[in-house]
Amino acid sequence: MDSPSLVVVGELNADLILTSVQALPELGKEQLAEGMALTLGSSSAILASNAGALGVDVGFVGRTGDDVVGERVREALDDRGIDVRHVLDTPDDATGLTVIYTHGDDRGMMTYPGAMEALTIDDIPWDYVAQANHVHLSSFYLQKGLRSDVDVLFRRAKAHGLTTSLDTNWDPDEQWDGGIFDVLEAVDVFLPNDDEARRIAGEERLGPALARLGQRANVVVATRGSAGATVRANASTQSFSPPRVDPVDAVGAGDSFNAGFLRRYVEGEALAECVRFGLVTGAYSTQAAGGTAAFDPPDAFWSFAAEHLESVPPPS
Repeated sequence: MDSPSLVVVGELNADLILTSVQALPELGKEQLAEGMALTLGSSSAILASNAGALGVDVGFVGRTGDDVVGERVREALDDRGIDVRHVLDTPDDATGLTVIYTHGDDRGMMTYPGAMEALTIDDIPWDYVAQANHVHLSSFYLQKGLRSDVDVLFRRAKAHGLTTSLDTNWDPDEQWDGGIFDVLEAVDVFLPNDDEARRIAGEERLGPALARLGQRANVVVATRGSAGATVRANASTQSFSPPRVDPVDAVGAGDSFNAGFLRRYVEGEALAECVRFGLVTGAYSTQAAGGTAAFDPPDAFWSFAAEHLESVPPPS
């Protein structure tokens, strides 16, 4: 791959998923889980992997530790055709790991950041990024080495003619700031979930939150789980419903929505078409455990998409 259409900048880690734990974890007590899977994790990597499965030429910029987990993460991305030439080793840190546990309809996560915090603005290969059409960053609050320069990243990308998108994900410190409003001024598409949008905007209801966020970002798309997605653009709001499915595992569904949305966005499709395709990819991702397994192999996805969309783009 000489020049990707989408460059993803962000964190890399593996997910250890423990399903149907008998009770929530407590210090000093041992609980049992009914299932376990070790999969490719991190919002950035799940998005990149599934975008690759959808036929997007994707390049990744990030850091892993020089360890077995890092090798597995890179191999998983490479298997999906992702260009990992600009994923750097971080000898002083181990590759990040997230432990996800599910209990009924609830889930919890514990993350060891590791090498993901070592990524800085100096690691961005600008000659490579400038050849792309779009740059996306996930997990704003986890990118401690890069966070203060994310606005620089996006403004410089836009100066090169790229469009930009951002998914902050959850703030572990629950401060919901870190200069995010300055960053949003350089964001073409902001992709939070409902809860994140309200917390960042400091609003109890989604409508006022989208109105405030939409004063900074050009477009705000808030995913709402089984309720679909709500879009704020050009001072108007529109909601979209998702396909009805029986979910096996919702891990990575928002990232999979982003992958589908960006597949159509980098092709210049209308916003509504991008959202509808994103909702289909998000729903489909819930049909297997982990954020990427449903798209392996990707062929079956296109039959699913044809059942839920009037018009389906070609696989690649």
